[in-house]
Amino acid sequence: MYILFLVCFIHIFLYNYFNNEYMVYIMNALLGLEATVDSAFLTKPVFALNPTGLAPLAGRISFETTVPSVAEITVSDGTREWPVPTEATFRWDHSYIVLGMRPDKGHTLTIRVKDRAGVIVEGEHSIKFRTDPLPDDFPPLDTKISRIDKMEPGVTFFGIRKSASSGAKTYGMLVALDEAGEVVWYRDVGYTTGDIKRLKNGNFIYLSFDHKAIEIDMLGTVVNHWSAAKRWPDLHRDGGSIPVAAEAFHHEIYEMPNGHFLVMSIETRDFDAYPTSETDPDAPMAPATVVGDVVVEFRRDGTIVNELHLLDILDPYRFGYGSLSDYWVRRGIENSNDWSHTNAVVYDESDDTLILSVRHQDAVVKFRRSDGQLVWILGTHDGWRALWSDYLLKPEGDLEWQYHQHNSILTEDGTIMLFDNGDFRARPFSQKLPASENYSRVVEFEVDEENMTVKQVWSYGGPGDEVYYCPFICGAGVMPQTGNVLACFGGLLSDADGNPSETANFDTGWVRLVEVTRDGETPEKVFELFIDEREEKKGWDVYRAERLPSLYA
Repeated sequence: MYILFLVCFIHIFLYNYFNNEYMVYIMNALLGLEATVDSAFLTKPVFALNPTGLAPLAGRISFETTVPSVAEITVSDGTREWPVPTEATFRWDHSYIVLGMRPDKGHTLTIRVKDRAGVIVEGEHSIKFRTDPLPDDFPPLDTKISRIDKMEPGVTFFGIRKSASSGAKTYGMLVALDEAGEVVWYRDVGYTTGDIKRLKNGNFIYLSFDHKAIEIDMLGTVVNHWSAAKRWPDLHRDGGSIPVAAEAFHHEIYEMPNGHFLVMSIETRDFDAYPTSETDPDAPMAPATVVGDVVVEFRRDGTIVNELHLLDILDPYRFGYGSLSDYWVRRGIENSNDWSHTNAVVYDESDDTLILSVRHQDAVVKFRRSDGQLVWILGTHDGWRALWSDYLLKPEGDLEWQYHQHNSILTEDGTIMLFDNGDFRARPFSQKLPASENYSRVVEFEVDEENMTVKQVWSYGGPGDEVYYCPFICGAGVMPQTGNVLACFGGLLSDADGNPSETANFDTGWVRLVEVTRDGETPEKVFELFIDEREEKKGWDVYRAERLPSLYA
């Protein structure tokens, strides 16, 4: 007893005043501590569930050990048991984030430690706790299919939003689900969110609809905060925001291999004579303020290193359905037209190029990052003038062009995958396909840049048995282990009679997340989940969804 008291006193003195691990370790060895002590813990392990008050299903465990050690920590809820990742280095003080708990369940946290010899030190410790239920305004998640043996392992991450007709501006929930479709992490941000991604450092970054980019950790704490300075000229002075000299942040933020960010911004240009109608080719021309998208590349300190203006790259007079809409009027730019409405940007490191999804042009375009020189245009050939027609990819085989697409990505195979929303399946001045006859799909294209051709190599969705029509948002991606595709049909809309709709501001939204195989002739559904409260007149939507290998980085 006296020996243990003396050792503990020496521990505290040397650790606090000299912080010398090796001196303490030598003292332990001289006194034979590893052979005689009956407890691994110098301080009792303390667990805090939701220590920040921001992530109810995340916690932190902290403790000090009597010997330099590595920790082995497990969590159990009675039906599942999983490990908590810990550091492989031997240390006295330990602090780890604990993730993966489901709501409204009792859990047991068990901590063991091993000394330098790999021996488990006596004194295993257990902590019991219970998580709170989900908030009352959390939507029901209805998992129809969960074939875990065929699914990509990991967690499904996305942002839940209320439809515009259900109070979108005051609700936003970032959510992670396990393979069974159960919630294992969430963060209430209190407003509508757009693009959300995991960064290389393990944190998440998301775009708000008020032109901000916010980086948070797994405890929900805001780590960094960037804002479009022309929208928020004073925010950096009192809100801790890092200003980026951009007009706007919208639709996508993308982390490059060099750590820079790509984000979509805008510019306006005035034209003396511009088309005034999407349906009448004989309508008179008139002066117009045209909103064009700008790709902004900036460093973490907010410094802009590159800007590329789409109005300098594509034909400013070519327009599609939606190009004359008031999207930016409703966001403060009076009498403006939403010419391009770019909603995705990715970087191709192999040749230093950018690939953009330009929704109102019904096109995916690739151009050089250095100078904006076009490489190719993927989409219908209608409406392109001579200066741009040489860059149009020529179709090979059975191919259907995409319309009003979202989320064009570059797969590991070098193909282009995108979510073909399919709005109207026509261009001015052709007849629009009505919503009741329309469909959305995920489609994969193979581009041959040398021969300037494109093939359609895979698709899932309509037309056919799997007909769902999502006129806005949505996305899809290929997953690395299985090659399966996770598709987010996040913008389904129904009118009061339950019929497909295209009026997001008025009708009720619902969501379908589905994972399908991609290796056979017919895609097989291995995961399917719905968020659907149409009967209660409550609308929901999801911008995009992604399968992550783990909640941990």
